[in-house]
Amino acid sequence: MKFLQLLLSLFLAFLLCAMPLIKAQDVPPIPTAAPTPPNGESGVPNGPPGPPAAPTTVQTPTVSTYYPPYAGN
Repeated sequence: MKFLQLLLSLFLAFLLCAMPLIKAQDVPPIPTAAPTPPNGESGVPNGPPGPPAAPTTVQTPTVSTYYPPYAGN
């Protein structure tokens, strides 16, 4: 019985010590501006050029995944 009381008291002491740490994580984040590309925004006068435009994606043909039975019905 004393062992259970010792475990309970240790657990309660841990909760009391950890409570400020748990509450410190509830700080709201600081709002920041939207990120820009590493070499600047496109179309900004007197700024560095923006990233190049990506080529359009070519659609791949549909491939059949049907395989005949191996046992040979």
